[in-house]
Amino acid sequence: MGAITDATDKELEDYRQAIVAEQERRRTLAQAGRQMDDLARAVLTAQGMNPGDPWVQPTDATNSYPKDWETTHVGKEWVSLVSGNVWEPGVSAWREKTTDGSVPEFVQPTGAHDAYQTGDHVMFEGFEYVSTIDNNTWSPSAYPAGWQKVEE
Repeated sequence: MGAITDATDKELEDYRQAIVAEQERRRTLAQAGRQMDDLARAVLTAQGMNPGDPWVQPTDATNSYPKDWETTHVGKEWVSLVSGNVWEPGVSAWREKTTDGSVPEFVQPTGAHDAYQTGDHVMFEGFEYVSTIDNNTWSPSAYPAGWQKVEE
């Protein structure tokens, strides 16, 4: 691109339109997750579901779980880590929630969406560990450098 002062009026108008379109695209992407979560909360509430209710397998994206939605499943409390969550708690995209100060069991992450972050605590093979790295998708035995055993 040459100097903007060398552009014709048509070129300037094309630039302006391209800039406005890019700004709109970025706004849409920035707001999409929140809008999806708001809609998912409204749909679940309309279906009579409330945070903390037992988990029900979503049949499609219209009744998926929003990020931060809490549910119970197999005797445990879970928090959704992603928008549009259709996975079963304990399999992917959920983190066990403990309220009594206990440390949740390690659940093998299936990707970046449910990876452990620096400072996350887990129980693994009877011992407590803390993640020493972000985006940790390994168990303490698979990548010991990513975890520090918490001493009693």
